[in-house]
Amino acid sequence: MKNSNLKKLSREAQKSISGGVRGLEPIQCATGCHKNYLGDGQGILCIVPPCQSPNFGTQSQDANGRWQCCY
Repeated sequence: MKNSNLKKLSREAQKSISGGVRGLEPIQCATGCHKNYLGDGQGILCIVPPCQSPNFGTQSQDANGRWQCCY
């Protein structure tokens, strides 16, 4: 789109076209098991960035007894 046409659009429309609006693109979530994660403090749910609520994983122990977050 030409700059002259962009100036005619609302600010929100310009951000959307240029990719400046966060949240329009799907957020990729982690898969598999991860050693670095944020836990819920109860040893049940966990989350690995860039995942966001409600995409929680579950905490489990690996073969060495170390805790991990698995999706």
